[in-house]
Amino acid sequence: MHQRKWEKLVDQIERMFGFIEHTNDEFPERQLEVETVIFDGASGRMKLERSVKPLLIDEVARYSKRAGGDVDIEYVYSEDEFVDTVKLYRWDKLAREWKQMDISALGR
Repeated sequence: MHQRKWEKLVDQIERMFGFIEHTNDEFPERQLEVETVIFDGASGRMKLERSVKPLLIDEVARYSKRAGGDVDIEYVYSEDEFVDTVKLYRWDKLAREWKQMDISALGR
């Protein structure tokens, strides 16, 4: 999901339901950014989560054929391409945990 489309969706959720919580967390060691929106929707308490990370281009393994040799894996990431993942969760009161929902079912 592109940034503008995500921002439009978040604005729409804020106007319709209001936010209970809106966080934006960065994890530089994993090159990951996670934005989370929690709101009370028509189906109860919902959490929408978007994670953005660079596209993995290649994995380079370095190893030796000697006994006891270490294996080192170097990851090569794209500078300008990113992978966006959007997940939707619903709060299950009985289990007291977030249950992931199928986003494609919402458009039907």
